[in-house]
Amino acid sequence: MMTLIKEAGLICLWVATVLLIAPAVRNRQRRVLWVVLALVAAEITLYRPETQAPLYDMINGHVVFIGVHLVSVVEATGVLYLLTAMTKRPRYRLLAIGSGVAVAATMIAIYASAEPAAPTVDVPPEVPLSYWHLLSIFHTLAHLAALPLCAYAARRAHTAMRLSLVALGVGMLLLCIPWALNLGWLLTGETAWLDPIGPIDAVTGLSFAVAAAPPLLVSLHHGLTYRTAMRRLEPLWRDLVAAVPDVVFSPASTGVAMPGRARFGLYRRIVEIRDALLVLRSYVTERALQVADRHVRASGLTGTQAQAAVMACWLTAAKAAKDSGEQPQAQIHNLAGPTGDDLDDEVGHLLQVAQLYGSPLVRDYLRELQPTSR
Repeated sequence: MMTLIKEAGLICLWVATVLLIAPAVRNRQRRVLWVVLALVAAEITLYRPETQAPLYDMINGHVVFIGVHLVSVVEATGVLYLLTAMTKRPRYRLLAIGSGVAVAATMIAIYASAEPAAPTVDVPPEVPLSYWHLLSIFHTLAHLAALPLCAYAARRAHTAMRLSLVALGVGMLLLCIPWALNLGWLLTGETAWLDPIGPIDAVTGLSFAVAAAPPLLVSLHHGLTYRTAMRRLEPLWRDLVAAVPDVVFSPASTGVAMPGRARFGLYRRIVEIRDALLVLRSYVTERALQVADRHVRASGLTGTQAQAAVMACWLTAAKAAKDSGEQPQAQIHNLAGPTGDDLDDEVGHLLQVAQLYGSPLVRDYLRELQPTSR
């Protein structure tokens, strides 16, 4: 059962690491989390006998044995370096690198001086206990030092990242304990120290995979939100770009490829709608604006809904005027409407416009506008 849990945890860890690549591209804290998870996943994978067996068949046994341990030193050093960078502790970054380099060099020197027989996956080399003492002490201290760094970073992170850093801290503790138990066995010779290592190793991969869950869920939520907004803006967007096709971005018009991310797609759609508004506002007459304002006030709408309704009304009138061949004219009124400080504010306003565009309110407005506009 423990083996099954361990294998499932490792698979989940690698899946989470791969899925975290895209969310980590534009976020520094997520990039740190992704690199840490990748380092841990690589270390856990290399310590599996099933991974080492083909390596021993293809590569010199000395290289595989010392290489696996050096990778684990790189993992611990990298984790400390990244966490000290995240917590803005530059002095400790140099300490982390220096200690990792010193430990790696000492291990190689100890191993080379011992001149052991070539190891295999089943028969490890005979090396001095100091080699194992050094490796166990370094991992125990390195992963133990990662705990307060995770806690410090978590206190200053937003909710999702805070949960990730807490789970990452739990994972570091689970990595630390087996090395501490191994050191206890080396110092005392009591095999009872080794008994808890199996169950702890079994859940370590799952713990680190859990650390990736919050940013992945946040990224998934944002992606769904952006795609839903794009779908709701689709009718308004299609109507506007049909009237003003030149506003549509494309590789042919811009000379660059358009990224396929949901956020970029939504942003591009907002820009295209806004560009169409700038063109169509030149087709709005003074009377059309007055009738729109009076019509919306009579409907009882207030606040942002009223502003969105007025925009939906004059947009419909402007499109009809352009389609009928009327000439554009200078516009003295600011018809841009409320512009948000960020994408979410802008989307919220245009979603209100899209909801009212083509509604009975706007159709009644056109009927009210039409008789004297002939």
